[in-house]
Amino acid sequence: MENITKTTNAKITEALELLNEAAKEKKNELKDLMSEKYLSMKQAVMEGANHGKQIIEEGKKKALETVKVVDAQVRENPWPYIGGVALFSIVLGYFMGSKRR
Repeated sequence: MENITKTTNAKITEALELLNEAAKEKKNELKDLMSEKYLSMKQAVMEGANHGKQIIEEGKKKALETVKVVDAQVRENPWPYIGGVALFSIVLGYFMGSKRR
């Protein structure tokens, strides 16, 4: 009986060692898989951020070009713009004054 117990204990110990080794291998596989997925996600986020920066830079350039064009037009012929601002101010003042009544 004692011999059978030793054999059974040895087999159980061997099985536990095999399971432990398999678990370590799976752990390493999972760790590698997760690190690969993390790198893919990180690269996607970085690419999105770079694309966003490019869009912002293009927007800044277009806005600057528009400001330069408007500035040139106002400097060349300022009276229509002065008249437009005056008309807008009069209309705004009228509507603000009429709400108080």
